[in-house]
Amino acid sequence: MDLLKEFLEYKLKSSDIKKETLEMYQGDIKDFQNFIQKNLLEVSQEEILHYVEFLKSRYQPNSVSRKISTLKGLYRYLLKKRIIDFIPTDGIVVEKFTERQLEILEVWEINNILTVCEKNPKGERDKLLIKLLMETNFSINDVLKMRLLDLELSSYDYVLSDDGNGRIYISEDLKVELKNFIENDRIKILENSSDLLFYGLSRQAFRARFIGLGVKAGIERSISPNMLRNTLKSVVKLENEKDGVNSVIGIKEKYFQIGIGDD
Repeated sequence: MDLLKEFLEYKLKSSDIKKETLEMYQGDIKDFQNFIQKNLLEVSQEEILHYVEFLKSRYQPNSVSRKISTLKGLYRYLLKKRIIDFIPTDGIVVEKFTERQLEILEVWEINNILTVCEKNPKGERDKLLIKLLMETNFSINDVLKMRLLDLELSSYDYVLSDDGNGRIYISEDLKVELKNFIENDRIKILENSSDLLFYGLSRQAFRARFIGLGVKAGIERSISPNMLRNTLKSVVKLENEKDGVNSVIGIKEKYFQIGIGDD
């Protein structure tokens, strides 16, 4: 009996659920299975409590809350199907936060992902995309809309925001990598006349590649590209609180301070 498969199929049929959310449920339960190393039907409440403490030592509070919520949903389903006669997650309360916590990647995780990018044109593209997401604080959709003409007109000094009005200046290192990719690697991936920098790459395709890089980098949790832009937001917020100020710290400056992509 594949309990995970049955539960996911139940969630898919019983609610209007996004594919990304379903994948998150799957990742949460697999994380628990890897931790518990036993049949899901034989789990005790004490073991769930041990898992909560383990999660607290490795994840952000909102991730802990979500993972336990997923387990509660699984065990409620198993009880409803009369596969179990008690719910091991009953009575377990994970602290809720009034302020929404950002899902972030640790600096070492980002550097590991950059390290495992392949030494070929597609690998260089992935690395460039990751660094652009980090340094510009753009969404993946915004980065995929970047145009060659805009970059050439700016001499690669800055990229334009989605509305085409705002300028985001990039670091000298990233400027060189961007220019090298366009002049040397991009043509090896595709031969076309599109003005889009990353023509042919969809958000879904990059997300799949990014998750694969995370696995290759030894990251034992569910990750997504959106966590990249959240990382600097979190660092900036913490630095502002620590310094007792309410100002926006330059993304580029903070990018270097925390050592993303240092060789």
